Amino acid sequence: MSQDDFQPPAGKASAEYRVPVSGGAEMRIRCFLTEQLLQSREVEEQTRIPYLDRSVLLWEALRSVAETCFSLWSQAERQPAAAFVGETLGIKERCAQEGQELVLLALKNPLQSKAIARGMLLGHNFLRTLDICYEAMLGYPSQKSLSRKPREIDVVIDWAVGGIRDWAVHYPYAFEPGTQINPGQRMAHVTSHYSTDKVVRSQISHKQIANIFMLQETTVADLERRALGKLREAFKAGEAAAVRPARAAKAS
Repeated sequence: MSQDDFQPPAGKASAEYRVPVSGGAEMRIRCFLTEQLLQSREVEEQTRIPYLDRSVLLWEALRSVAETCFSLWSQAERQPAAAFVGETLGIKERCAQEGQELVLLALKNPLQSKAIARGMLLGHNFLRTLDICYEAMLGYPSQKSLSRKPREIDVVIDWAVGGIRDWAVHYPYAFEPGTQINPGQRMAHVTSHYSTDKVVRSQISHKQIANIFMLQETTVADLERRALGKLREAFKAGEAAAVRPARAAKAS
């Protein structure tokens, strides 16, 4: 999928940041708010917290922290490189810590199950957004990159989901199938929390898990298949180990 194929989410644009990245490229961070993705007023109100001398919803507080992070990144001096990495990492860590504290503060409210899920979703998306954008700003780890670096990195954020709404994954992970054929992919981030009734693994799809960890569905299915295979082998080995002493005792 090309950059021209991509359309931003249907929401109200709130801000745009342009951050220089490694190799002379640029990261464009576009921020939106799609009100249709907000939860019911009752659920959102349960996440209300005190922030900067006023009472705000959790997603509003996280938006303020993240946009502060993006703004400070865009102002950081790129040279010398070591100082730039240290400064931007410090900014990310301070903002991540502040965001985590805001989520924990919201979770201290008397929350119903859906509000708890909403708070956890916002916190997860917020932290993942900072991690992914920071990684992109430094030009991606070379061991993950199997394709040419893009000249412009486009990040679309929707504050209704607490962070990245759509992310152009310009590099594949080495363990993902088809990476030599399809060097880039585009994935949507988590846009809705799991139903609080879905406590059984069979009720959670591979797609939901893949969206959380920015992977392909086939990768999640393959990892689960291999993990289950190892669990079955371990179970059989444990059963065999338990049978041997019993047989020995019976023979004696």
